[in-house]
Amino acid sequence: MSQATKTIDASMNTTTTAAPGIDLQQFSIINYLPAILPLIGAALMVTARIKLGASAVPNDGTLIVLALLCYITAAASLMTNFWTPIKFLQRLGLWTASLGFFFNLSSWLIRWVAAGDREEWIRLTNQITGEFHPWWFFSYIPFANLYDLSVAFAFGAAFATLLLSHRENTRFVGAVSLPLIMLILLMAIFIGNSWIELPPVLDSYWRPIHVGVASMSYGVSLVSFALAVIYLIKDGVKTEAMGVAISAFFVLGYVVVWLMGGFKAFDPLSLSYRLSPVFPTSLGVAATGARVAIPGVGVMFVIAMALLLGMAVCFLLYLYRNDESKRRLGHWLLRASILVQGLTIGWLFYQIKTMKGIGSLIGNDQFYQIGYALFGTREAPRQSVETIVNAGANFMAQSRDALTIDVRGNPVEFASLITILAASLFIVIFSFRTERMRQNLPSLERIDSMIYKTVGVAFAGLAILLVTGAVWANESWGRYWGWDAKETGALVAWLSYAGYLHTRIAHSWSGRRSAFFALIGFLLVIFTYLGVSYILPGLHSYA
Repeated sequence: MSQATKTIDASMNTTTTAAPGIDLQQFSIINYLPAILPLIGAALMVTARIKLGASAVPNDGTLIVLALLCYITAAASLMTNFWTPIKFLQRLGLWTASLGFFFNLSSWLIRWVAAGDREEWIRLTNQITGEFHPWWFFSYIPFANLYDLSVAFAFGAAFATLLLSHRENTRFVGAVSLPLIMLILLMAIFIGNSWIELPPVLDSYWRPIHVGVASMSYGVSLVSFALAVIYLIKDGVKTEAMGVAISAFFVLGYVVVWLMGGFKAFDPLSLSYRLSPVFPTSLGVAATGARVAIPGVGVMFVIAMALLLGMAVCFLLYLYRNDESKRRLGHWLLRASILVQGLTIGWLFYQIKTMKGIGSLIGNDQFYQIGYALFGTREAPRQSVETIVNAGANFMAQSRDALTIDVRGNPVEFASLITILAASLFIVIFSFRTERMRQNLPSLERIDSMIYKTVGVAFAGLAILLVTGAVWANESWGRYWGWDAKETGALVAWLSYAGYLHTRIAHSWSGRRSAFFALIGFLLVIFTYLGVSYILPGLHSYA
C-alpha cells in the first residue's frame, strides 16, 4: 500500500472517530415515522373532508371511538413487554398507537371543518364593519369546551409518547401513558361532542394559540408523569406503598371535592348516585339541571372505597411491621374492591339503559334548575325566579315523558369511577412479577434523563401558556391577571415544575425526589384542567 493511501486511510479513520458516541441511525427520520405518518394521514383526511364533503369521511365521534380502541390495543401490547419482551408486540403496540394518534388528530381536524360549515364560515368578514377578517380560519378552531380540549390533550400526549418511542428501549413509555390517554378520551366521550356558543368577547386569535399550547403542554406533562411512575417502580418502590398513596389520594380528593360542593353525583350522606337527566335536543334543551337518584349505586361505591381503605391499612401494617399476612389480606381486599367497582359501573350503566318513568322522579323543587337550563346561562340571570320556575313547570307538564338519562349527565364523575378502577388494576398489574418487570426496564439514569427532558418541555409550555393567557385576558377582560381560579391553578402547576428544575440544577437533585416533583406537577395540571370547570367558579367555567 502506498504512503498516500495510508495517509488517506489515517485521515478517514480520524474523521470517523472524531465524534465518538454519535449513532447516525439514532437520528434517522425512519425512527420517527410512527409520529410523522399520522400527521400526513390526518392532513389527507381533512383535505378529503373539505373537498368531498362530510359523507366522504367518518364523523369526529366515530374517529374518537376508533382512536380509543387503538390505544387500548397498543397499551395491552406494550404492557406485556414489561415481563416478556417480544419484538412483534413492541411493533404492534407502536404502530397501533400511531394509528390511534391518526384517528385522534383526524377527529379534531374534522371537527374544525364541521364548526366552520355549521356557521357557513360567516367569520370570513367582521360582523360589524363587514371588512375581511384576517383571522377567520382561527375562529373555528375547536377549543370552545372541555370536549375539544380533552381530544387535543389526548393527541398531544400521544404525539409526545410516539416521539419518545423512536427506539426499542424507550417504547415502555406507552405502557403507562396510553392508559392515561384512554381515560381522557373516555371522559371526552362521556361529555359528548355537542357544540357551545362562546361569548363574543372570547372570539380572539389568542384563543387557539393559548389553548393549543395548553393541550400540548398537558400532553407532555402526562408523559412525564408516566415516566415518573415507571422510575419509582424501577427504583424499588413497593407496589403496596403505591397502593397506599393511590387510596389516600382518591379518598382525600373525594372528601375535599365533596366539601367544596363539586361532586354532584355522589353524596356520602345520602349514599345515592344522582344523574342529570336530558331531553332530546329537538325539544330545545339538552341537560335539565335537575337530578335523579339512581338506587344502589352510591352504596356500592362506598363499599368499594371502604375496601380500598382496608387495603391501605393492611399495606401500611405490612410496610412498617413486615407482616406478610397483612400484605396478602391487603391484596385480597384490593381484588374485592376491584370486583365491587366493576359491579358498580355495570349496575350504573344498566340503570341508565333500563330506568323508566324518569319524569315522575322530578319534584317541584327542581323546576328552577329546569327553567334555568331552558333560558341558558346568558338569558337566565335577566329573569325573575318566578319566571324561571314557571318556565320549568310548563316545560315539564308538556315534555315529562320525553325525559331520559344519559352518560353525559355526569361526565367527570363517570370518568372518576373508571379512573379509580384503572388505578386499582394498575396496582394488581405492577404487583405481578415485579422483579422481572424491573429487570426489563431501562436503567434508572435513562428514565431519569427522559423525565428531565419532558419536564423541561412542559415547564416551557406552561410558561408560554401563562403569557398568552395574560395577553388574551387583557384583550378580552381588560386586565392581564385577576387571580381567577384557572389562572392561579396554572401558575401553581408551573411553579411545581419550576421547583423540579431548580432543585435539579441548583441543588443536584435527581432520582426519586425529582420523580415525586413530576408526579405532583401533573396532578396539579389535572386539577387545573378539570377543577375549574366542575368545582371552582370563575371566568373559565364556560369551558
